[in-house]
Amino acid sequence: MSSDVESIAINGRETSPSEAASFLASVKVGVQTVAVSNGPLDRTFEFDFCLAEEDDLCLVDQALEKLISSRELSRNAIDTFIMRAGLGVTARRYREGLATYLYGVLAREAVEDSGRVDASGAPLYEQRYNSAVSLLSTFDRPAAEAICGLVALHYNQFALAVRKTNSHRVSDVAARFRSILTGGSFVTASLADRSHGSFDQALSDSITEDLLDVGATALDGTQSPVVTQLLPSLGALRPQDQFKVRLIAAEALLAAADIDGASRHGEALRHSSETGAWYAGFRTRLQEVGR
Repeated sequence: MSSDVESIAINGRETSPSEAASFLASVKVGVQTVAVSNGPLDRTFEFDFCLAEEDDLCLVDQALEKLISSRELSRNAIDTFIMRAGLGVTARRYREGLATYLYGVLAREAVEDSGRVDASGAPLYEQRYNSAVSLLSTFDRPAAEAICGLVALHYNQFALAVRKTNSHRVSDVAARFRSILTGGSFVTASLADRSHGSFDQALSDSITEDLLDVGATALDGTQSPVVTQLLPSLGALRPQDQFKVRLIAAEALLAAADIDGASRHGEALRHSSETGAWYAGFRTRLQEVGR
């Protein structure tokens, strides 16, 4: 409360609480140092303002589109993107979020920082994905929404990914996973045609792209090469990705009347805390097909 402040200084200049409030309300870009005191108590705060203007956001989007159209993802390509996007001064956080995610894709693709982990032991790319989402989640831009949806799907946060409706394929695949896990009805037709007009295909890493193809495959009994091609490399995937592949494989194989294959993948998911509702119905359907 300003009434509790005896003195206040902004960037080293003494001012009144009312003038300080008026000044800070007018700032759009830059770090402002605010020192307040009340008797023997002193506090210093730094506020980093970056209120993005539409024109600057558009400049960043244009720089991203040039990066995508170049069909090259490298450190030099990202540096060029940062340089071009830097013209949008007030959109710094948006630019940083996109660049951080792109560096994460490089790390996951093992082009850069192969095998590196952070202090917690988590892969470096996940640290960058998390930082990117932290920066981009406040921006209502198609690229930001696509990245947040891709990262949510990466962590099997299906309810969150469903809300990213500008990324149609991510949203639809996540909705299918959510419906399957809750034991409800789900779309059995292919969802692959939902990729049109969405940023997710341009921004996903290759592993996520493969998993999206798996999640979008038809579950109507058609033999899917998408699933069978990925199954031999299942052990190389992280557990959360194995979960997605096994869930789709169980349903695809059941629809194709492959009882043994469906049962094998279903049993591997049986003890997960997330699969209780699904597994109960899956076992019933499995028994019905086996009769």
